[in-house]
Amino acid sequence: MRRISLTSSFIYKGVRIFEILLIFAGGLACRENFLESHWKRPLAEQGQPPSTFSELEKSLSPQDCGTCHKEQFEKWNVSLHSKTTGPGLQWQLKRLGPEASQACFSCHSPLAETRSYWNRSAFGIANDLEPIQTYLKSSEEKNGILCASCHVRNHVRYGPASRNSVPPSSYSAHGGYEVRNEFESSEFCVSCHDSPESGKKINGKRLMETFQEWKQSRFAKEQITCQNCHMPNRSHEWKGIHDPETTRKAVSSSLDVRREGEEWRLTASLKNTGAGHKFPTYSVPKIFLTLSWVRNGKPFRILSEKMIGRVTDIDLEHEFEDTRLSPGEEIVLQERITHSTFKKGDEILFSAVVEPDEFYVRMFQWNADQKKEFRIGDAEAKHLDEALQKAKSTRYVLLEKRFKLPL
Repeated sequence: MRRISLTSSFIYKGVRIFEILLIFAGGLACRENFLESHWKRPLAEQGQPPSTFSELEKSLSPQDCGTCHKEQFEKWNVSLHSKTTGPGLQWQLKRLGPEASQACFSCHSPLAETRSYWNRSAFGIANDLEPIQTYLKSSEEKNGILCASCHVRNHVRYGPASRNSVPPSSYSAHGGYEVRNEFESSEFCVSCHDSPESGKKINGKRLMETFQEWKQSRFAKEQITCQNCHMPNRSHEWKGIHDPETTRKAVSSSLDVRREGEEWRLTASLKNTGAGHKFPTYSVPKIFLTLSWVRNGKPFRILSEKMIGRVTDIDLEHEFEDTRLSPGEEIVLQERITHSTFKKGDEILFSAVVEPDEFYVRMFQWNADQKKEFRIGDAEAKHLDEALQKAKSTRYVLLEKRFKLPL
């Protein structure tokens, strides 16, 4: 009897485990199906809104969304997501041509309503059948990523569950919204932050592998998502490498100076302790580390230098080196100097400088220097110069650690 009871219990538990696995697998499939449909490129136009919608409810304008979602609008308005069709993209459009530009628009201006503006203004391409009703203010049609880019399909609103436990209602504005937990998953960000498997590769690596880098890290195992770091408390600023404070949270650093006889051993390090992907991800940003000897407040001698980043040519054909730090990885600078060479007040300085747009600076500068040869028109040249200056301005000092050498 006991054996039968144990066997029955085991079978029952086995059935329950099998049921749980089926539910889990079904949930994954449902998530994948939603995301595949939600981000199917090119995104279709919204079409006709429900007849019961007011003019405000029909609108895809971020400013109108801000009527109720004030905080989200204000954060989005200062974010890089709101500036994805800036001069850095605009100067390249005619050179790329209409076909190649569509690949850029798929992430930089994904909505059909904004994409149609760029096709008209940059290439004179009109909609095949009839003009798209954008439900946007004319000044907003040239924007890049809008609220609707992520949250609206066919005039249906989607988003994560409310934090105040109030379920969405069909009596709410724009008929409420459909709750989708995918909005809080890293998978939601894949389509624009991971190059497709079929995409261009340099040295066997895709241009963007941020999701893959995350998936292989402890952050994925611990269920720390993109949103946990880049949208804390659901902030719509999406801060990253361009923001000094966000970047400082991603790393830890040290400067160790020890005397060994008549020499001083200097060791400086930077470790990726907080970024759930390679630091930095992509091939655009670079971090420059310098261990220097300072005298009278000025650099006296550069003792050691290293660069963190993926270095490619501006045509994205060749990779020269990749020194990015995987989660938990550390880079170390070391040097030895003799005690007798010191003077009173000398210091050792370990500094890290971030150039978030280093690749763009190189690429934009090269094209700016070849304007005539490349036949870059006046309008494009103006955008190019603006983009170049903007890219240069993003440079900042991430950290400085000092040690005053004793006599």
